[in-house]
Amino acid sequence: MPKSEVKLGDCMEFMNELPDNFADLAIVDPPYGINATKMPMYNKQRKTSQRLSKLNGGGGKLKNRALNTMNCDWDDSIPKDEYFNELFRVSKKQIIWGGNYFDLHPTRCILVWDKVQPWENFSQVEMAWTSFDSPAKLFKFDNRTGNKIHPTQKPIALYKWLLKNYAKPGDKILDTHLGSGSSRIAAFDGGFDFTGYEIDKEYFDASVKRFQNHISQLKLELV
Repeated sequence: MPKSEVKLGDCMEFMNELPDNFADLAIVDPPYGINATKMPMYNKQRKTSQRLSKLNGGGGKLKNRALNTMNCDWDDSIPKDEYFNELFRVSKKQIIWGGNYFDLHPTRCILVWDKVQPWENFSQVEMAWTSFDSPAKLFKFDNRTGNKIHPTQKPIALYKWLLKNYAKPGDKILDTHLGSGSSRIAAFDGGFDFTGYEIDKEYFDASVKRFQNHISQLKLELV
């Protein structure tokens, strides 16, 4: 059984206690600093700019999107330089979602998640910066199925794809912004030791419950 440890609190405080190169691979999804619910979006038909929260707040399928029903205030600002300095210190390799929003050095191994997004007013893809010197890759996966416990929740399948392509057997995985816990589940299923941090108690508790439910389901399947 792989080790899977998560902690509630500020990742900066926890990373400060870690030795250099603690993790073989860090896969992180820090705040992009865009606060998606307050972003101005262009309306082609009316040729006007309006707030995304207002756009989402109407009727139809969009009104119950996670961006409308969950707290997104944490996404007001990006991590400071100290965060990235610590991340690079405690991990040997990194995959950083939202890397296009951060001041990181150029890399040829950009990863792109095609979200199969049908609505033009929303991002069709998300990008990740990596420290790998290899060709850029594309992963296509529709994330509109299943229940979400976090507004920026990424699919387990995406993290399994990342681990398959960029982690080696025996690698230790680190996630500084655990969120929904998709990375934790993918690491466990892949047999990787995992360490994760989450500062928001509500999301932390929900991710722990999600992980426990996943483990329970696996045990039932083995019976």
